[in-house]
Amino acid sequence: MSRAVLYKRSEEAKQRYSFYGLLTAIFYLTTLLVGGVVYASSNLPIYLSMSAAAASGYGVAVFMQSLLVLLSFIVLAAAALLIFLSRATTARGEFPSSSKLIYSAIVMTAIALAFAASALFPPASSVISPFHYLYVAMIVATLVMSLYAVALLRAVVNYYTPRRK
Repeated sequence: MSRAVLYKRSEEAKQRYSFYGLLTAIFYLTTLLVGGVVYASSNLPIYLSMSAAAASGYGVAVFMQSLLVLLSFIVLAAAALLIFLSRATTARGEFPSSSKLIYSAIVMTAIALAFAASALFPPASSVISPFHYLYVAMIVATLVMSLYAVALLRAVVNYYTPRRK
């Protein structure tokens, strides 16, 4: 293939990755919005007070589970920021930085999934809204989308690796 064809394909791959990264980041933010509504509609925010958790009979466990779900929002927001940054570094051609950012976003999303899934176990499982399962499923979807973004990033990087003659 000529250099012009390789350049055109590489630019198309970069644009495809950038657009997919934008969609992924928007889905992260949508997941945060859904998670916030689900968290607020459940009874978990009540147990962010240690005295309320102790008075309810659930004890410290429900307090920790409520705190972990709250922390999952923070971690998920940081992962969304990393996805945005990965898009920006790819557009500039800084592929090692992009891959480090996307892998960091995947790890942070997995941590957010673990934090959010902690509320699915007793005693918080009796307190959460049934829509909490939707929030956890959306986090799994963001994780899968991030893993696919790695495949797209590899496709972009393949056009920039030196070719042997």
